[in-house]
Amino acid sequence: MKRDTHRFLRIAMTVLLVTAGLYLYAETAESSDKGPAQPVLFSHKIHAGDNQIQCQTCHSYTEVSPHPGIPSVQKCMGCHSYVAGRDVEYTTQGGQTINIREEINKVKGYWRRQEPIPWVKVTGMYGTTSAGMPEFVRFNHKRHIKRGFECSTCHGEVEKMDVVHKAEDLTMGFCISCHEENADNEEHKTELKDCLTCHY
Repeated sequence: MKRDTHRFLRIAMTVLLVTAGLYLYAETAESSDKGPAQPVLFSHKIHAGDNQIQCQTCHSYTEVSPHPGIPSVQKCMGCHSYVAGRDVEYTTQGGQTINIREEINKVKGYWRRQEPIPWVKVTGMYGTTSAGMPEFVRFNHKRHIKRGFECSTCHGEVEKMDVVHKAEDLTMGFCISCHEENADNEEHKTELKDCLTCHY
């Protein structure tokens, strides 16, 4: 009997340690500077950081729509019809070396073929779970932008990222604590805690 108990405890401890290790690995991988592979290596660091292009220049729907919008090829070509990019090697923060002009030529290829760039969403919503949000959660970008919130509140310092990755753990707790901190008055605080504010 004692032997079975020790064996059970060893197995249980092994399972617990393996599970904890996998959990920690997943948490670390999720918060690292490793976003999903994209069809074009678009550096927010070059665009929003070095060139100081505002988020709304490319994500133009944030002020008029609940959805920020993924920029179309037409939006990219608005600049890159004129800006060819330097024919230089660029090393990203993650150590990947790319040729800037080759990446721009990929964009031009999509334009010539009249195909949308198949971007992979980093903080997916509405049916996707890459942000850890279930499909029944709605985040209205327009409401937040109109109230003066910076994109970095939820998305982190994107202007410092070559490869965009999830910077915040966008959980209900994250949202609720922000709602509590930023409510103007008790009535507004109650409204922000109403389930139907985000779940509709």
